[in-house]
Amino acid sequence: MLHIFIINPFAGRKTFADDLRTKLASIEGLNYFVFNTRYAGYETELVKKIQHIFEGEKLRFYCCGGSGTMRNMLNGFDNLSEVEIAFFPCGLTNDFLKMFGEDASRFGQIEELINGDIIDIDYIRTNHGVSLNTLSTGLDSNCLRKMDDFRILRFLGNDVPYSVATVYSIFVSKTEEYEIYLNGEQLNGKFAEIFMGNGCIFGGSLYFAEHTCVNDGKAIYSIVGNKRGFGLLEVMLALTGKKYEKYPKIMSCGECDSIKFRRTDGQPFSINQDGDIISGVTECEAKIIHKGLRFVVPKGVKVI
Repeated sequence: MLHIFIINPFAGRKTFADDLRTKLASIEGLNYFVFNTRYAGYETELVKKIQHIFEGEKLRFYCCGGSGTMRNMLNGFDNLSEVEIAFFPCGLTNDFLKMFGEDASRFGQIEELINGDIIDIDYIRTNHGVSLNTLSTGLDSNCLRKMDDFRILRFLGNDVPYSVATVYSIFVSKTEEYEIYLNGEQLNGKFAEIFMGNGCIFGGSLYFAEHTCVNDGKAIYSIVGNKRGFGLLEVMLALTGKKYEKYPKIMSCGECDSIKFRRTDGQPFSINQDGDIISGVTECEAKIIHKGLRFVVPKGVKVI
């Protein structure tokens, strides 16, 4: 087997890429190549080229970065069911791995992944590419778009632009009217957030559901109605505080295997896939691909 490591040198600590290369060089008998990304989205190009260069080889790909790096890698494969993919995390949150509970920390040991097992897990396929953990629009996509406007505040701390963008979005951003098709039903109205997750944790601290399973063929959804200001702040505090008993009262939530939505006025909007913003979307369709991804886990790790 040929092991392919794709490293995002801009993720994690400054020495991450060099430290990993040094570690790999010390592993006897490992047949591998290492590639560094150059810019956001370059992972997709790399994966396409590597598949062509090593056509016919048995390959295992390692995402050495964060959630965005993983999403960009996944979108480079012709057929996700034919390759093995590992997640060696060094991003800020790495939310998807939290689905593995106490074993999540084991993914941070590269030897555990090299000697790991394969399990089949679900992923989300949309008409705008695939994602592993989440798809959403509304408050969170507004926050990510506004972050660029507040980057000048980074000198106060790396988290400050996001925090300011979040407050701005809660109290200033407008809700939009959408048509949503979910579980065979149509929902019309103004919504502050539309969320679909293969996992149930987003943004490091937003818990959209108490439990989910990454290989049951189902996604969880949460739809927040026409809330702004303190009403939306209540929702955010409930999600971060894991106040699950409040969820049915403040938003619509449940399970689905597909979702479709668009703005009623036909205007374009932005969606968020695993922390990456896709702009200019006029309609989004998404469905869960049941056990469509061969995912590497440390030996003995089970889906919880």
